[in-house]
Amino acid sequence: MDIFALTETEFFRQLTAGENENLHITYRDFIIQVFEMCSKNKNKGYAVSALLVVEIEISHLKTEAERNAVNSAITSFICKALHFVRETISNLKSVVIEPVPDDEVIQDIDLKWTHKKVALVEIGYAFHLAKCFGDNLSVRDVVLKLAKAFDVDITENYIYKKFNEIKVRTLDSRTYFLDLLTKLLTQHMAEQDAR
Repeated sequence: MDIFALTETEFFRQLTAGENENLHITYRDFIIQVFEMCSKNKNKGYAVSALLVVEIEISHLKTEAERNAVNSAITSFICKALHFVRETISNLKSVVIEPVPDDEVIQDIDLKWTHKKVALVEIGYAFHLAKCFGDNLSVRDVVLKLAKAFDVDITENYIYKKFNEIKVRTLDSRTYFLDLLTKLLTQHMAEQDAR
């Protein structure tokens, strides 16, 4: 989501360029875009941020327009847009922002783990030991959260059972999946360098 989306509209472009041809149409489109951003987006913080960015930009245009004494049509639309944005921000501030449930956030990830479950356990342990998510999560928490995010059915018993199996691996390395990731990434970079 781009917080500069409103400053990239045709309406804003026309204001900054000092053009007033069909300004009433691009203004209407701007209003519709603001409405859609506020009503369709679950993340109200994003909408407020985008509105604050465009408010600052339009405020600057207003003072610049007054300094340069541009035509009255553009000045009028700058004032209208600024008033509209400020009112929208004011109204959004009074909206109760409800946190998005974890399940909805996870659905938005939309990644399905297709490798072996034990590989996820291996990564989970590595993340835990590297403190990738801080000190507060146990290895169990890390692995179960990864499993939930990637739609993998893993139980707590499975985590510890598989870790014990990982510890007794006897080939060249005990970290098969992490080694595979390193090998594939290194190989990819070498291929990129060779081009």
